[in-house]
Amino acid sequence: MLEIKGEQHGEILEVTTEGTATQEDLQRFEEALKAKKLQQDPINILFIFKNIDGNTPKAMLQGWKIATHLKNIKRSAIVADDTFVGLNEKIEKLIPGVEIRQYPLEELETAREWLR
Repeated sequence: MLEIKGEQHGEILEVTTEGTATQEDLQRFEEALKAKKLQQDPINILFIFKNIDGNTPKAMLQGWKIATHLKNIKRSAIVADDTFVGLNEKIEKLIPGVEIRQYPLEELETAREWLR
């Protein structure tokens, strides 16, 4: 399941994923990311991960398509429970210039403040 908030100008784009990400979820995320890029550049994004089970194979392919839009991101905060595998240094290397921080779920508001 994927929930997207903050699609209005001036709002932080918030993407909450719970369970397994599907190809359709990633397509919705890509559409929201494209729309946000038209409103403002660069973009700050808050990812919230809960009860992560992984990605379907089609979703992983869709994820690679989204990578071209990631250069428009300035900051990204990842807020996650313990089902999310910790932040990997390789993520930051794949997206040069993007500042990424990871927070536990209890620090959701701290992550929002950092993105503002």
